[in-house]
Amino acid sequence: MAGLFGSLTIATSGLTAARTGLDVTGQNIANVNTTGYVRRRMDLAEIAPNASMQAGRGVEVLQIRALRDHYLETQLAREQGGRASDETTLAGLRGVDAMIGLPGESLDVQITSFFDAFSLLASDVTSAPAREGVVRAGQALGDAFNALSTRLTDAQAVHNQSIVAAVSEFNSLATRVAQLNARIVTGGVDVEALRDERTTALAGMAELANISLIERPDGAVDVTVSSGHALVVGANAYPVTATPEPPSGFVSLHLADFDVTGKVTGGRIGALIDLRDTTIPSYQAAVDRLAYDIATQVNAVHATGVDSQGGAGGPFFTPPASVTGAAATLSVSATVAADAGMVAASGTAAAGDNQVARAIAALRESRVMSGGSATAAEAWANIAYQVGSDISAAQASLGTREQIVKQLQRLRDQQSGVSFDEEAANLIRYQRSYEASARYFTTILDTLDSLMAMVR
Repeated sequence: MAGLFGSLTIATSGLTAARTGLDVTGQNIANVNTTGYVRRRMDLAEIAPNASMQAGRGVEVLQIRALRDHYLETQLAREQGGRASDETTLAGLRGVDAMIGLPGESLDVQITSFFDAFSLLASDVTSAPAREGVVRAGQALGDAFNALSTRLTDAQAVHNQSIVAAVSEFNSLATRVAQLNARIVTGGVDVEALRDERTTALAGMAELANISLIERPDGAVDVTVSSGHALVVGANAYPVTATPEPPSGFVSLHLADFDVTGKVTGGRIGALIDLRDTTIPSYQAAVDRLAYDIATQVNAVHATGVDSQGGAGGPFFTPPASVTGAAATLSVSATVAADAGMVAASGTAAAGDNQVARAIAALRESRVMSGGSATAAEAWANIAYQVGSDISAAQASLGTREQIVKQLQRLRDQQSGVSFDEEAANLIRYQRSYEASARYFTTILDTLDSLMAMVR
């Protein structure tokens, strides 16, 4: 009797193991599209016999574990952060490219029109309409530089606001990781589901900024930026603060009393900081240099001439105070703008003398821009080329990064993802196991009935 009841225990353990296997398989199938879900596997072990002539006491479910590969997850999160950085950089550069415009449709048109106006004036220095045309061309050129400078500054402001929004999202994810750490440490039946959620939150943080992870023995994860400053320690989160700085009002990032703006070099936040503080200012500096060179070169020649009344020529453009900000302030001088007769087209007071107008028109082909290395058109083309080159580099980097991410995702899916083929095979296996254990259970019951009938 005791042996048969022991057989019932074996049969029950087999039924339990098979049913648990079916549950695990069903859970995997149900979550095939759940973001962050890691495939579960049931581990079994035999229950050893407790007597020398006993076959054994059945099977037990040791654990239901998630097939997690922390190395792959970390690598994937890092590369996804790099991809987010490249995507953000590319989007920002394309915005600048739209501001620059196509050749023949942007600032180069105004530069050409300006020198064309002086060429036209050189053909008849006594023409009042030609003088008016020079003034209008100068004003159009100044307006074009002003507008481009404003658009670049506005782009920096937009990226600054994006940084603020991204930091808020980053802090929310850090807080969620800390909360999940606290729940994971306390244990419970939902630990693996909490780990899945935490992995998703950490991946979100990695897409926003470069982070480092430290696994703790208690199951929690500490998170730091590359400089080593803590973002999450156990159940505690330390928010990044975005503080506006004068005079621009652009934010700097701080952890406690430490400025970590320069330490955030990856992810979407890092790319936005680079666009705001490095990339766009470099384009702005080039545009300022071009505006400054045009203004100073034209003013230098214009000052050598005489106006329509025989007076000494003054500056054509308002003299820029410095290279920085020259594009934003470029304008025709108030004296010339008020009276086109103040345009100095002649080198002497002699009638028909057009040497200054010709000299200014000749600046178009003179390599007096960018430190004497380029013409005005070439200097502008260099700016446009640099933007295009940066876009090409960003596209190439993004393409490479996407391939790496796809490969890592395939490796992760092989290790941790749900495979319908594998789960279908498991369904059949556990179904057959359950049927066999049920048949064994029924056989033992029939045997017990036969034995009880003999006793009666």
